[in-house]
Amino acid sequence: MTITPDQATSATERLVSDDQLEASRIPVTKVGFATIGGGLGSFALVNRLRIAGVPAEDIAVIGAHHSPGTTFFQRCTALGLTGDSRLRSESSARIDNLWGFPGYASQEARRTRSPRPLLRDLLDGVGGEAYSPTVAAVRDGLDKEARRIGWHRMTSGTPADHLFKRVDGGYFVICREKGKLVAIQSDHAHLALGATGARQPADVAAFREAFPTSTLLTSPYDDNAATLSRLANRGGQVVVRGAGPAAVHLLEQLAAARARHGRDLHIWHVLRSWPDGSSGRDEGLGFRHQRLEFPRSAYTGTLREELRGVDEDDRLEAIERLGAPSTPRRKAVDDVLAQAREAGWYDAVVGEVDTFAERNGQIDTVVLLQNGERMTVTADHVFDASGLESDAGEHPLVADLLAFSPVSTNRLGGLRTGTDWTVDGGDSGDGLLFATGRTARGGHYGPVDSFLGLQQAALAIADTLAAAGFGAPLTPLRSARSWLHWIGGKSL
Repeated sequence: MTITPDQATSATERLVSDDQLEASRIPVTKVGFATIGGGLGSFALVNRLRIAGVPAEDIAVIGAHHSPGTTFFQRCTALGLTGDSRLRSESSARIDNLWGFPGYASQEARRTRSPRPLLRDLLDGVGGEAYSPTVAAVRDGLDKEARRIGWHRMTSGTPADHLFKRVDGGYFVICREKGKLVAIQSDHAHLALGATGARQPADVAAFREAFPTSTLLTSPYDDNAATLSRLANRGGQVVVRGAGPAAVHLLEQLAAARARHGRDLHIWHVLRSWPDGSSGRDEGLGFRHQRLEFPRSAYTGTLREELRGVDEDDRLEAIERLGAPSTPRRKAVDDVLAQAREAGWYDAVVGEVDTFAERNGQIDTVVLLQNGERMTVTADHVFDASGLESDAGEHPLVADLLAFSPVSTNRLGGLRTGTDWTVDGGDSGDGLLFATGRTARGGHYGPVDSFLGLQQAALAIADTLAAAGFGAPLTPLRSARSWLHWIGGKSL
């Protein structure tokens, strides 16, 4: 869904007054700042505000879960990642540590009493794989920092149903607690809603409409335990579509199942294109290999500044190009796939999927090959690793905003935002509305959904709020004192 600024301007503005809520007998709680989502995007900003001295009582975290990492770690589990699995991140990108020092590598070196994590981080992939933090390290650090800043005092574990602009400025967030409507009145608001789920391309949507009860096509984020067990025990034909980390994790699980049970499991890997080397990135076996989701300079360097300075069309094109599906190079994965291809049980198919159809207990995948021919693969299961939903308008709360306020979305599906992360058309009197993470995809920062991207946004938003009189600037003295508090584990 794309809502242009012209369409947004013509939308009827819906404002809600204090009298309306009073007449509806909806109880109202007043805070200075409300963040909607309750995940990592909310956590990064709340953490920064608490460090700036904002009391927990002046912040409301509105989301379905009590822990900020619940959704993220649920998706890690769905992908088959364990506590020891490595994430696609780097040592200093600490979601639980605003300063990034000491990094995850230092922490792991101290815990394991080995200099190897520090050496891998220092060499940054020279002579081997670069350092990446484990799932357990990120989870433990996040839980510890959440306790330190009093996260549980700010969240209710209740998702938001609506966000309304208030007649006299600010916002009303409408929630449902124990079956009853409640309202949170805030001076400023923040949207970090994340992905609503796995992306559904047109071919997948058509399949689900034609075969609503079929279980033969799933995403990596579904509960695939029973399916993987069945394939491991019986063997069969499997189609995997995608070229990102989720597809790689699936390929790893399938290869491990084949090796463990010795069944004849054949993998057909559908790729939209075969890299030709023109991207300048390390490429092989059909994957674009890149350390992080975007080139490093898009996080803190020259590319970041370039994206801030170009018009929307050029920026969206650059974000699509720079953030095209890629995966970190891992020798173990390369070796497994190379051996599988040589042994004949792994085939890469380059083309676009035309249709999926269930037939006689199996699923047909029709692929339009690059040479113009059609190829049909009859399989026992299809895993569609097309990624997570990137259209913010798929979230009911954002869809409601698009219908009844002058906010708009860009071609990549994110809300249009300024360089300070304020949502275009989202202000309400003196109140400011911000968006970060996937909700702001296509804005003035490329890797919006990374740990570092969420923290960069949090820093900018907190500065804007401080200028508006909410919270304090992070001066060098306050920063140093706050870092010492973090090191010492002092509760806020």
